[in-house]
Parts: sequence; structure tokens; C-alpha cells
Amino acid sequence: MDEIKIVDFEQNMLHDIMQLFYETVHTINAKDYNEQQLERWAPLKANEVSWKQRLNNNICKIALMDGMITGFAELTDDGHVDTLYVHKDYQGRGVASHLMDFLLQLSTENGFKELTTESSITAKPLFEKYGFEVTRVKTKLYNGKEFINYEMIKAL
Repeated sequence: MDEIKIVDFEQNMLHDIMQLFYETVHTINAKDYNEQQLERWAPLKANEVSWKQRLNNNICKIALMDGMITGFAELTDDGHVDTLYVHKDYQGRGVASHLMDFLLQLSTENGFKELTTESSITAKPLFEKYGFEVTRVKTKLYNGKEFINYEMIKAL
């Protein structure tokens, strides 16, 4: 199995992360969401400034395999898992598990009592595998389109 290395986000990774996000949403999440939802969730022309601000403001960890970005995850300073995405070609290879393990370790080190997330339909089984429980199923309006997602929590 290829070695997965977890590193901090650096500015020169921004475009690769945005591309990974776009491609992953439009392939992996396509089984759970329709084309209009996918376009609103991950538009082809994403706002680079807002991406840069978010990745710089959150704790953003990047998964690398053979020097290639294979996933990323963001944790806010109040214990919210904001994103966790794995490259469409690296699904099922342990990338999400490595990122989640790293976030859990970081959360413990930071003294968080719980983690929260808003999970997509697609990611819900991963979060459940790590002990997150659904606290609310909701319909969220995002960029003018409705999405089903799950508010989830994990006690630490």
C-alpha cells in the first residue's frame, strides 16, 4: 500500500485542491445528488478568494501520496469538521481514514470535547464509521439549490 503523508496546507496547493474538490463532487457525489445540485455545490468557476480565505482560516490538512494531493480536510477552531474530500481516483485507499485519524488526534490535543460536521449523503457512512451520530437531517439551501445533509456530532 502506498504511504499517505499528512501535511499542512500551503498557498501553492490551492488550485490542485480546488480541482480535486470539483472533480470529486462531480464524480463521487453524483450518485447522491443531481446535476443542478452538483453545479451549485462545486461550480466550474469557483471563487478563489473565498477558498483561500477559508483554507487559511481553518486548520487545513492535506493528504499526499507520492507527492500528489489525494485529499484534504478542514477543522475549525471550535471543533467543526468543515470539509473532508478524497480525490476521485484515490477512493478506498485509506486517504479519508488517515485524514480523519489526524483530525481526531488534533482535536484531542486541542482539548475539544466534541466534533461536529454537516455531512453530505455520500460522506455520512464515513462519519458514522468514526462514531459520529446524526443529530438532525435537514434540507439546506446552498447557492439557490436545496440539499439534504446531516448535522452530526461525536463526543471525544
